[in-house]
Amino acid sequence: MSPKVVILGAGYAGVSAATRLAKSDADVTVVNPRSEFVERIRLHQYVVGGHAAVVPLESVLPGAAITIGTAVAIEPQARRIRLDTNETLDYDYLIYAVGSDSRTHTIPGAGAHARTLGTLEDARITRHRLEELATGSVITIVGGGLTGIETAAELAESTRHSIRLVTDQQLAPTVSDRGRRRIHGHLTSNGVEIHAYTPVVGIHSGRVELADGRSLASDLTILASTVGVPEVARASSLDTDSRGALTVHNTLVSSSDTAIVGAGDAATLTQSPLRMSCQAAIPSGIHAAETVLHLIAARDPKEVRRKFAAQCISLGRKNALFQSVNSYDTPRPRAVLTGRPAALIKEQLCSSTMWFGHRGPFSYSWS
Repeated sequence: MSPKVVILGAGYAGVSAATRLAKSDADVTVVNPRSEFVERIRLHQYVVGGHAAVVPLESVLPGAAITIGTAVAIEPQARRIRLDTNETLDYDYLIYAVGSDSRTHTIPGAGAHARTLGTLEDARITRHRLEELATGSVITIVGGGLTGIETAAELAESTRHSIRLVTDQQLAPTVSDRGRRRIHGHLTSNGVEIHAYTPVVGIHSGRVELADGRSLASDLTILASTVGVPEVARASSLDTDSRGALTVHNTLVSSSDTAIVGAGDAATLTQSPLRMSCQAAIPSGIHAAETVLHLIAARDPKEVRRKFAAQCISLGRKNALFQSVNSYDTPRPRAVLTGRPAALIKEQLCSSTMWFGHRGPFSYSWS
């Protein structure tokens, strides 16, 4: 009888795991809250109308059964999952790849007055609000990480609004000084107003309140600074970190149950966690599948070997920043490429994610 493998989540990690398991004799079921695969790395393009950012889920999951729903509880002793649809699923092995989303509770007023890009549903609301704005409105992006930068650059290029980016730390903290200067120069040359080292302490209707006492007008405020994970692992009494991410060993096996394997944003290594990113999600999904196959065969699973290569940040459709990094994701100080060549690389990388690490010029393994 084929072993039953259930994958919670059909993002980059979950689909990558399912694609690898399709080559085995495992009976695979993928659970996802929607019937589309969301190209999350393109949601900033979707918001301005530049990309659909979704494809039918069945088109990227050949050979896997699909169940539409959300896990509300995992029962490890019974090896059973309860869904919000009142269904239950039994499993022999579980891959926990439920992803991440945006959180608004960290800034007073954000839940009522800010929009996010954390999920497709969030992005749809943000896009609708953007379409309602009068020309020349003020848009504030809260967050100076990669999502905030890409969103600000896309809006500056594609709309006729005034764009402001506010961050409580330095701009683009994960890239080199040289890369940061390039990003800052591109944004400001395209009219983006940048406020670094400036925490936002309140978001209200029509304005944002800064820690230095200023209150700035804002017709649309987009929160791109706080990422959270679903609560199902913690609610199921599995070992998690302070955020609720499933804690896993370097093999990606859960630290609390050997039949559960984690991948992507919702799982974290007990030592030296990976940066939340598509670049980590895809190979960790493949490795999670490899780990399950080792467990099925009663063999010791291998440890994941991180092999980060670069951070590539879109700066609109005609520019990008390609920042080379070492295998542990530390930026190389002078290894920076910008302009149209970087934009071409960025687009090729985004397109190649739809191969989920299993074919094409950008396929690679962390196993």
